[in-house]
Amino acid sequence: MQIKNIVIVGGGTAGWAAAHNFLNKTSAKVTVIASEELPIIGVGESTTGRFNDLINLKNNITGLNEKEFLKETESTFKIGIKHSDWHTIGKSFYSPLGDVYENKINYPHSDYDNFKIFHVAKDLDFYDSFQAKLMQENRLHFIDKKSVYENNKFQPIAYHLDTYKVGQYLKRKAIAVKDRCNYINDKVVDVLQDEKEFVTGIKTAGGKIIKGDLFVDCSGFARLIIEKKFNNKFISYQNELMVNRALSYYVENTPNEPIKNYTHAWAQKYGWIWEIPTQKRKGCGYVYCDDYIGPEEAQKEIEKTLGHKINPLKDIKFNTGRLEKFWIKNVLSTGLASAFIEPLEATSIHATITQITHWLENYYKQDMPLECELLHKKYNNEMTEMWDNIKDFIVYHYITPRNDTEFWINSSSKDRWSVRLSELMSIWKYRMPRVVDYISDKNNNFYNIGNGLWYQISIGMKTLDKNLAKKELMDYGLWEYSEKQYDYIKNFVNEKIYHCIKTNNYYEQL
Repeated sequence: MQIKNIVIVGGGTAGWAAAHNFLNKTSAKVTVIASEELPIIGVGESTTGRFNDLINLKNNITGLNEKEFLKETESTFKIGIKHSDWHTIGKSFYSPLGDVYENKINYPHSDYDNFKIFHVAKDLDFYDSFQAKLMQENRLHFIDKKSVYENNKFQPIAYHLDTYKVGQYLKRKAIAVKDRCNYINDKVVDVLQDEKEFVTGIKTAGGKIIKGDLFVDCSGFARLIIEKKFNNKFISYQNELMVNRALSYYVENTPNEPIKNYTHAWAQKYGWIWEIPTQKRKGCGYVYCDDYIGPEEAQKEIEKTLGHKINPLKDIKFNTGRLEKFWIKNVLSTGLASAFIEPLEATSIHATITQITHWLENYYKQDMPLECELLHKKYNNEMTEMWDNIKDFIVYHYITPRNDTEFWINSSSKDRWSVRLSELMSIWKYRMPRVVDYISDKNNNFYNIGNGLWYQISIGMKTLDKNLAKKELMDYGLWEYSEKQYDYIKNFVNEKIYHCIKTNNYYEQL
């Protein structure tokens, strides 16, 4: 089938990000059907580097521009995540984005992370790397207006977003592509299919029939096509992840308040609070388990923690899990229409971008063999592995000695571990984590959540054996090299970090 017309159902970050991907990477026309009456899920959201890839896509025809994006949407750079009270109440740890240091000895392998293993062995906090130091000093990655990552293929930078403003920006830039992108402000009332169950068109409340060749379900939890029009099973993660509710609110920035360059994930009695700084305010929320408290109690706990009143915006109840299939017939899904784990580690937007990007890079062609079930099966297996592996990474955050509430006792129970996570925990009693541990083919970790991030959570949550780490480095003859590497990096970072610009100064110059 020739893919000439792509119809996206749903706007928001998922729908408009998908539109940009299709406009920039195919020659097809794109129609987005979304009602402005429908509320956008999310208040203050953070991203991973995947969103950076979208905004900074070379030769993009939609005109996305990072400085314009930051100025117009009041977004900010994200360097990483600060986790407070997860392991021990009163203590915090940093998990920077992309803080990878080369094993120049290339032994036992180039991706053997002796630098982080040395931290485990010495029981060191991960405070002395470049990204972690930027977080502590509240600085950005610019020296004399030039990014220190400018010449690198991989840029360990992400964003903090005002979801509504970002959606409006992406929408404006997409529909400005004349003769390629069409926006229809309407509600979907029916999905039309042929005798083989291929979708042929979308019927709107305004009486329009929107025909297409490929349909992308970005309708959020409604899952208007991918679940409601097909026998598509929902696989729940609720036995592994206990949080199932989020109470959102804003906190306005005070005059001269430093704009943080990290997301703050602050553990509470029955879940955790997110704090996402944009240029004028912080988008916040309490992710909690309603087996223990309801919205009113959650609000009281937040106000006691913060020491002031809040004005709750909405209380969202969610089911963690994923669909069994992500590509059926001529329908793709992405965003909340595919799966949702929880807000920790910004996995929702990360996976949203990854799903479409991976499909376009590895499956799409203009003459698309949509009837080939083996292609569907392969893609669905890859997405299943991605979501299940990300879920295990999130569960790993909850392995804590905290026992001050039943929530923390239950959420850290081994009964919450999947078979895969249980096996990883057993393997790591005998050797330190390796890249090959996270996916069947280490060169196929297309979703980029791997060894570095797992190690940083391991260091903060103290889940690995420091004696085993030291013995392994000694056995490989890497102990002295790792000591020298650590001292060199620490001194180098301390020397260079103060040349980097303060966060507030950067945004004032936009």
